[in-house]
Amino acid sequence: MPDLLKRLADIVSSRVFVRAVFFAFFVSACAQLLRFAAWARGAGPYVARPEAPAGLLPIGHFTSFFAWVRGGEWDTLLPAGLVIILGAIALSWLLKRGFCGWICPLGSLWEGGALLGRKLLGGRNVRVPKWLDLTGRAVRYTLAGAILVWLFMVPLSEAISFRELPYMWTADIKIISGFGSPVFVVAFALAFVLSMLFGPVWCRYLCPLGGWYSVLGMASPCAVERDDELCVNCSKCTKVCHAFVDVERAPKRVWAPECDGCMDCVRVCPAPGALEARVLGGPRIRAWLWPVLVLGLWLAIYAGAKSTGNWDTRIPVETFQQVITSGQLELKTPGGL
Repeated sequence: MPDLLKRLADIVSSRVFVRAVFFAFFVSACAQLLRFAAWARGAGPYVARPEAPAGLLPIGHFTSFFAWVRGGEWDTLLPAGLVIILGAIALSWLLKRGFCGWICPLGSLWEGGALLGRKLLGGRNVRVPKWLDLTGRAVRYTLAGAILVWLFMVPLSEAISFRELPYMWTADIKIISGFGSPVFVVAFALAFVLSMLFGPVWCRYLCPLGGWYSVLGMASPCAVERDDELCVNCSKCTKVCHAFVDVERAPKRVWAPECDGCMDCVRVCPAPGALEARVLGGPRIRAWLWPVLVLGLWLAIYAGAKSTGNWDTRIPVETFQQVITSGQLELKTPGGL
């Protein structure tokens, strides 16, 4: 019985399980949003509008976020987007890109492809040449930097008024509806195949959010630390790392921006004490406790926002219905782009 409980605990605390749960929840929320849109068009019964799909509009909500940082008011129309951003920032800094490693639904899709690829390719994705890998990661950071500069350049008044555009209120519906188009299907299929071969290429080489969160993760007080004297140089930690971090040759602290706190290296290490997650080199964080902290912080932020009225939209459902039925869904972006 103790062995069964341990195996069950290992499964529940595994990244695959946690990611799968969040991915299933997000897909369910997106499906509910489509049912809400169907109701608005008079094609189905009423269902409450979910707020979680706000994560599909990162640039729009980051525009609102930076407006708030620069002195603009908190977005009371679609506050869930700001809450998701604050949660992702908190997890990225405190727990080594915890949002990317454990929660992000889009990342879960590409990680699923990478996992399938590892099973088909003998346990490891294909490594591209180092120069190409560095070039690809440079592209991600360049995109992240360019978008960050652009977000700061958007006039404050325009960034605030962007929240009031009917498109912004219903863009998540348009995006989800577009997932079934041939262009999206082909693009997703291509990205999935590339992820099977080379790992999650979108997350590693293109995602600007991942670029921002990687920089924050490098400053995380919680990280994996390596004791060179206890290491037996078996290379298991490096081989199991889905982010291609050379953990075995890492300095005392794993600073790599690609590390997302998956704890796989800690789990497979055969030498007690050689690899351990710690807080500023002090208290130890067990591998099973890491996801508990990630989920606990994420849910605490959500609960705090929900209980204080900073999660649900204040736009009346009748207004959503009017916007959806009037067809005011053409694409608009701040800054005139």
